[in-house]
Amino acid sequence: MIEIDPRYLTNIENKGQHPSLQVFYDFVSLLNISVDEFFLPASDLDKSTRRRQLEKQLDNLSDKDLVIMESVADGIIKSKEVEDE
Repeated sequence: MIEIDPRYLTNIENKGQHPSLQVFYDFVSLLNISVDEFFLPASDLDKSTRRRQLEKQLDNLSDKDLVIMESVADGIIKSKEVEDE
C-alpha cells in the first residue's frame, strides 16, 4: 500500500531494521496512528490515537448523525456521574 520493496518490509518486520523517515511517515499516515505512541512511553497517549481514529470517523457523519453521537456521549457522561454517587 505504501509501495516499498517487500524485502525492505521483511527486514523492518523480522530483522528490526529501522524504516526511513518517509516510510515511517507513510506507515503512520496509512494506519492513522499517533507518532507520539512510538516515542513517548506514557500510556495516556493511547487516547490520542483512539481520539484521532474516532475523529476521522466523525468527519464522515452527517449533522443528523452527529446529534445522535452527541446524545450517546452525553448518556455516557451522565451514567458515570450516577456511578460516582
